Amino acid sequence: MPIKIHNKDYKTVVERVNEFRNEDKYKHWSIETEILRFEGDDCIIKAVIMDDKQAIKATGLAHEVQGSTNINKTSHVENCETSAIGRALAALGLAGTEYASGDEVGTAIINQAVKDALGKAKTLLDAVMQYHSSVMVIKEGVAIGELSAASEEWFTLDDEVKAKLWLSTTAGGCFSTKEREAIASTEFRQAYYGDGK
Repeated sequence: MPIKIHNKDYKTVVERVNEFRNEDKYKHWSIETEILRFEGDDCIIKAVIMDDKQAIKATGLAHEVQGSTNINKTSHVENCETSAIGRALAALGLAGTEYASGDEVGTAIINQAVKDALGKAKTLLDAVMQYHSSVMVIKEGVAIGELSAASEEWFTLDDEVKAKLWLSTTAGGCFSTKEREAIASTEFRQAYYGDGK
């Protein structure tokens, strides 16, 4: 059964292979794979589908790098071969509504999520490194109940910096939930602005 991703149907490679093996018109056809490049962590594999007379009917290429995904930490060659086979079967017409396989799209989505998470983590880390002394003053002020020093440090930061530092703890932020509650409190604001704000 195809996988629905963004309202599109993607067949997995195993579905494509099963369809290929079970249809009479492909009886006595074959799938052969060849490693085109295997250097260090880098692998390129070509899959070729041939009919019963050994005429090439479709090809597919795949490229994988060891360690680029969780599966590629231990099985990048196998994953590369699977992708090449899936692409060759798509070229043969067994793609469903989309050329890429559900496996490929799932991997691409995971890779993008990891890239986005790393980008956010780098943004936070850069901000924490650049404003480390401010972060420490705020954390210490909240810890000992000295909100005037903490709030003065917080409110002198520009809004862009505050937004970078304001990630939740579960998202890797530098302020604990308790510290975030203190910074968001009326008492914290009053310690800086006085009772008038």
